[in-house]
Amino acid sequence: MRVIRKTVPVDDIEIACTLVGEGPPLVVLHGAVGLGSTYLRALDPWAEEFQLVYYDQRGSGETPVGDTRRVSFAGGVADLEGLRQGLGLGHVQVLGHSAGAYLAALYAAHHADVVESVVLLNPGPPLAPELMARFGAEMSRRRTPDDEVARKTIEESHAFRSGEPGALERHQLNTFLPFFKDRATTGRVSLGFTEITAANVQAAPQRMIGSLASLDPIGTFAGIETPALVVHSGLDPIPSEWSRFLADTIPGADLAILEGASHFPMIEDADLLRDTVVPWLRKNA
Repeated sequence: MRVIRKTVPVDDIEIACTLVGEGPPLVVLHGAVGLGSTYLRALDPWAEEFQLVYYDQRGSGETPVGDTRRVSFAGGVADLEGLRQGLGLGHVQVLGHSAGAYLAALYAAHHADVVESVVLLNPGPPLAPELMARFGAEMSRRRTPDDEVARKTIEESHAFRSGEPGALERHQLNTFLPFFKDRATTGRVSLGFTEITAANVQAAPQRMIGSLASLDPIGTFAGIETPALVVHSGLDPIPSEWSRFLADTIPGADLAILEGASHFPMIEDADLLRDTVVPWLRKNA
């Protein structure tokens, strides 16, 4: 399997990316800014059919934040287009996970001339207040007293207080526990936190989500012209109504429900995810 790691100059930063495979390009977008693309490498087996283009968004993983005013969804769309051009890619398919699904949808809406199809995998957080409240309540319900003890222990550690990436990654994984159906999975997952991640993981995601409203996301999603697939995992704490709403909003979009799957199906439900999404990508290439 061919793996190429490189950085691509885009405006004021160099975007770190990893290309796996040699087929038609599938650009894969990670969730909240700060996480980076490391956890998505669970999709590497798809490189049998695609060239997987992973990249760390601005302020995430190995990509510096640069101008903080560009940490926004509008900035993310511009960065992604700059990356596509910098890599010399023509038409692409795009898959975005969690908050990355919004970036994927916005990119598809604004660059329909180069996007063949787009997959929104467990899009969130919900932009509807009622569904956001339900999501928050479900996340809280799934947490255990032991989870809270572990979180407090991390937060009281010198490593966490001094901003060490490893401690911040453990804290993030603790926050993510309700997203997994098997808590032990978090002990095997690497988010690839770096010094860049540590500096941005708390403020940047809020800045990104806060930038979304100004882009009229629902109106923009309603204007998507490329084939779209919305995928919702049955055990995701994000209410399924949100994915159904997005599928109804995007003209002609398909909806797939992964029964028994978690928010991170590429890690916990790899075969089910692949069997659902890859045939759809083939059909809509």
